[in-house]
Amino acid sequence: MHFAKTPLGRKPCRPDFVLGSEENAVAEWLVGRPFAVGLVTLILMSADWLLTRLQERERQPHYSQHYRTYPVDTIEGNPFLRAAVADQRIVEPKHLLPAIVLSAVVAYASTLLPSVWCPVFLGCVWGLFLIVGSSHLGNVIGYRVGRRGIHGKVWMHQRTAGLIQTGRYASLALLLVFLAFCSGSTFVAGAAVSGVTSSLRQFLWLWKLPAIPFDDACPTSAGDA
Repeated sequence: MHFAKTPLGRKPCRPDFVLGSEENAVAEWLVGRPFAVGLVTLILMSADWLLTRLQERERQPHYSQHYRTYPVDTIEGNPFLRAAVADQRIVEPKHLLPAIVLSAVVAYASTLLPSVWCPVFLGCVWGLFLIVGSSHLGNVIGYRVGRRGIHGKVWMHQRTAGLIQTGRYASLALLLVFLAFCSGSTFVAGAAVSGVTSSLRQFLWLWKLPAIPFDDACPTSAGDA
């Protein structure tokens, strides 16, 4: 063990330090275990769906009295899943089947990559679902505590809501980039990449939403949304 002098005394140097060598313990353990990789991926995707359902379950009877979006009142950005979210379905084949297929693809891809790149790959993939899941969880908590202490009603245009969500994603992406730079973890670096791409995806998704007209007026009833 080598030591170096510092203002605070002597501390061990790390001449054998390799970027990500000790910072990816769990991710590196998963290398060569495709079943575990696929299972974790499936759990993360299922959690995404269940948290979305939980949001709608909490929003409909309580929070919707104070906050709604227009021209379409929904929390689901994917139009193919809006009906299932509104019905609060626990199992939705349109989500479950792609989740199973994608989990298998991720598991198989992890066996093809060199071991040094596997943590980066897992950080990119899992980071996407962790970012979305944390956003859902924050919304669930907000809807829950919003049962009390909120008065009046807010009508928010979908594009305005999308801009706010994009700002949240961009802020989280900056945090992940900072953590990746400071930690040296290639797994966190992969998550930072997913944070940046998620922010860009949210920004591009805004163009699919209706524009806010210059003569925008507040809806006067639920039927206007």
